[in-house]
Amino acid sequence: MVRYPCYSGRLRGVFHCFSGTLEQTSELLQIGHAVSFTGIVSFKNAHDLHACVRQVPAGSFFVETDCPYLSPEPHRGQRCEPAYTRLVAEKIASLRGLPLEEIARETTAAAEKFFRFPAIA
Repeated sequence: MVRYPCYSGRLRGVFHCFSGTLEQTSELLQIGHAVSFTGIVSFKNAHDLHACVRQVPAGSFFVETDCPYLSPEPHRGQRCEPAYTRLVAEKIASLRGLPLEEIARETTAAAEKFFRFPAIA
């Protein structure tokens, strides 16, 4: 990974539509970035990504759609819609062995912290 020391601590990003490995995720998280998962997590052949999703620390990832691309199962091959974000979160919850509500809380808190949103009471 290329590192730019002059930007360390000042520049953070979200690796949109992340489909890499846990090792890659760890490197990104160490320098302050976050990752975001799409419908790819629902693909049965995404084994490396499944392993990553199971182990990535809470608070360091988000869920998204890549509308109009990468629809999750059972909509694969069709136009992706923002409503499918729930399917992505459900798959992540299943892979992590957690309730959907916990993934929703974790990703909301992660977004509030990362993007410096005011907390919603």
